[in-house]
Amino acid sequence: MRNRFWAVAEILFVGVTTGSSLVHRAMPGWQAILGLPCSVRGLDIALDAEDDAYVSLIEDVREDESAAGVIITGHKVKMFRACRPLFKALDPLSLACHEVNAIRRSGDGLLGWARDPISVGRVVDRIWPCSEGQVICLGAGGTALALAHHLFATRPPLPFVCADPSRAAVEQLTRLAPYPVVGHIGQGPWDHLVTGAAPGSLIVNATGMGKDRPGSPITSGAQFPARAVVWELNYRGDLQFLKSARLQAQQSELRVHDGWQLFCHGWAAGLTVVLDLPEDDNLGDRFATATESLRPPL
Repeated sequence: MRNRFWAVAEILFVGVTTGSSLVHRAMPGWQAILGLPCSVRGLDIALDAEDDAYVSLIEDVREDESAAGVIITGHKVKMFRACRPLFKALDPLSLACHEVNAIRRSGDGLLGWARDPISVGRVVDRIWPCSEGQVICLGAGGTALALAHHLFATRPPLPFVCADPSRAAVEQLTRLAPYPVVGHIGQGPWDHLVTGAAPGSLIVNATGMGKDRPGSPITSGAQFPARAVVWELNYRGDLQFLKSARLQAQQSELRVHDGWQLFCHGWAAGLTVVLDLPEDDNLGDRFATATESLRPPL
């Protein structure tokens, strides 16, 4: 089932707080780039939802002929775990990373993809093009695994350290990553991992703190290493991690990035497979340019 069968392609958007996402305001600006009219309908699922919630949603999508497909932002790993048998096919990255974040309805079933390794890879190659130091990834969920998968597939091996309160998340990341990952389990804060990182390292907040939950995985006392690239994956919320990095940016020569580029590239990569469009590495950049006026002030 290709996009030409819909007068308006309705995209279901599954997350935690979808109503406040800028995608609702961004989509009108993206439609001209995509070349077809699209609408977005948000569906919220709580972070602690049981598997039945995911199964019910997927069964509804399978029967909803008005829906072109689904973009999933906050429940990618749980969606894979709970609903894997309900898909007609999953792409190799989905099977490798144990997550689903884009779903297309077809005439004989649901097709699922893991597009995070694509979108995360496109952004990290722009903001951290030359591997230096190590990776300190605070959070061990689907985006952390996508980052590890991309870096290990495209660059020489380098130290990758992750931290997360969830033992299951850390164990899955260390099990599924193509090369060894050093995992830390506990509640944090993770000041010592940030302060002890080598110069030039990539420091990532992949915890959801600052958006889905208030606060930061580090305290104001954490010191970022010189020349580090600091990447806050969120683009909205209290963004305490981002603010801490910006306060130190000048004296430590930090390069600090929020999640706006990932937001745009994530939607671009997901919509590409949902709407059956040709691959385009620069689609996310064009999305970002078209909606720059919507970008929250930092």
